[in-house]
Amino acid sequence: MLSLVSALLPPGTDPRTYTPGEQANIETVLKLRSAPFRERQNYMHPAMVRHRWGFASLADVSGMKDGAGYDASTCSDRMDTIEDLIAKDDRVWAVWTMRGTHTGQLFGIPATGKRIEILEAGIWRLVDGLVIEAWFFGDELSLLRQLGIVEDPRLRAAASLARQDRLSQWSLPPTGTGRSPRPR
Repeated sequence: MLSLVSALLPPGTDPRTYTPGEQANIETVLKLRSAPFRERQNYMHPAMVRHRWGFASLADVSGMKDGAGYDASTCSDRMDTIEDLIAKDDRVWAVWTMRGTHTGQLFGIPATGKRIEILEAGIWRLVDGLVIEAWFFGDELSLLRQLGIVEDPRLRAAASLARQDRLSQWSLPPTGTGRSPRPR
């Protein structure tokens, strides 16, 4: 069975076979992902460039770019589970699920105490064992729904259906009879 990321490799490519350089890049990214926020710069080149999609609009709206929109207190019990990871040449791709409790500001949104679970993806380009460039993609809409910032239309639709179901249980008398509705 192919993994999510390795399904995109050319036919005949074994995603479990890496060069020593690719394996070293994987190890660097895994160390970076598991390091506390204050230690992550140890794995980043001083000229590192971040690109964000998904969370980009939160960064743009809040003006908190380049990692300023969140820190270790944002989700103090944060746990990342890597769902898939692959490397080729100077790049490493990963998909992970971030789980935790919203305990600190996140792009200007004050702590809600709500549990969150977000699917994210990242691509890292490494030079001399350090990340020089990274791209991140996060499910921002799901995050905002979980925090209660944006209403989930599925919840609105379910509430509407439930309301319709409750109303349909009542029989309305003909207009002008003066009788009140009664259950069917």
